[in-house]
Amino acid sequence: MGYTNSPLAGYTRISPHKTANRRHAIDTITIHCVVGQWTAKQGCDFFATTDRECSANYVVGKDGSIGLSVEEKDRAWTSGGSDKNGNPIRVNGISGSDNDHRAVTIEVASDTTHPYAVTDAAYAALIELCADICRRNEIKRLLWKGDKSLVGKTDQQNMTVHRWFANKSCPGDYLYDRHGDIAAKANAKLGASTAPATPTPTAPAAAAKDVGEMTDAEMFAFFRSQGLTDAGASGLMGNLYAESGLAANNLQNTGNKKLGMTDAEYTAAVDNGTYANFIRDSQGYGLAQWTYWSRKQAMLEFMKSAGVSIGHKRKQCEFLMKELAGYKAVLQTLKTTGSVKEASDAVLTGFEKPADQSDAVKAKRAGFSQGYYDKYASGKAAAAPSAPAAPSATPAAGSSVPYTVKVTADVLNVRSGPGTSYKVNMAIKDQGTYTIVEEKDGWGRLKSGAGWISLAYTKKR
Repeated sequence: MGYTNSPLAGYTRISPHKTANRRHAIDTITIHCVVGQWTAKQGCDFFATTDRECSANYVVGKDGSIGLSVEEKDRAWTSGGSDKNGNPIRVNGISGSDNDHRAVTIEVASDTTHPYAVTDAAYAALIELCADICRRNEIKRLLWKGDKSLVGKTDQQNMTVHRWFANKSCPGDYLYDRHGDIAAKANAKLGASTAPATPTPTAPAAAAKDVGEMTDAEMFAFFRSQGLTDAGASGLMGNLYAESGLAANNLQNTGNKKLGMTDAEYTAAVDNGTYANFIRDSQGYGLAQWTYWSRKQAMLEFMKSAGVSIGHKRKQCEFLMKELAGYKAVLQTLKTTGSVKEASDAVLTGFEKPADQSDAVKAKRAGFSQGYYDKYASGKAAAAPSAPAAPSATPAAGSSVPYTVKVTADVLNVRSGPGTSYKVNMAIKDQGTYTIVEEKDGWGRLKSGAGWISLAYTKKR
């Protein structure tokens, strides 16, 4: 077939890291994160000059710029990955290389730390680019279920992620958790439903409704307008991110599988009345993953009284504040504290109350919360690095990393955090060479994302 390139690309610099003439028609989109707040020009220039064998068809910059790095007629080198024996990781017989032959791959500028958030400008440009790719390649709609077993079954899911083909976290949780939203917004631009063309009786398509979209910055400003301190707003948003990825139409993953519906299909079915068990189905939904029947009933009634979709983000925020009025101790903390961790812990233990409230969970949510504080609190806007790290390297600040080490122990535990109190994820037994991307208290974090190792049992190369 004849291939074209996106007219949205404002900069072109073709990388030598590619395979001429892809061997499969384009039927998939694969989104990656750069792990660096680059412009499209910086990304394309990197892929054109690096000695690393990597590239992507497009780069979306932090400012919303779009660059062409590998023409769509060619396969970019983006999604590869190998197991410990050096063999390609395959899913349904499809390797990362096979994926790149059928996918248009997109690298998106992101933060350099978990959850690898992207700017609002980059997010908006990504959606425009996805819609354009679909339009030119006759992809009627984007489909996403977050189901690795559907790789290659493009009539059910035509978005894939790097982490399925490699031991990586790419595209980071920020973008991964928003794939359903990306599909829905791209499909709206295409005039297509996110659901298949012939929906099941339990999940028919509904007329599009205003979903009250808000950027993260707008959400932060809203919570501040309700009297929350900078730390309080951050602590609340960090917990909401942990619950739903800040996606207001998020149905918990077990609900997707149990009910056989995507987030968008579930939302549409509740909105148009063809799914009547919203209140009693015990499935978490929305920003705060409301689950208990009385809370879901109150939320549904609030949305109906406003005449909006249950997935209306702004109205969910309003309902959340109304709910918090009944959690007086939590709300008082959020309105008075200057401590991000105190705010985050208060929401976790006093409002969300998940089964796991361990110190590890507290630390993880406080980390999310600190990220919002650093980005949006008064006078705390984070400066973009002038020389971002290479894609997928997940570097830490400082001049000493990344670097490689050779393991000297016969067996070296890989732990979930920097210390012996953290659980063991796996063990290294090959005395091989590994890349360290962060140091802390004598421990090093592995580039692969497998965890942390004690540097006392390694030799720096």
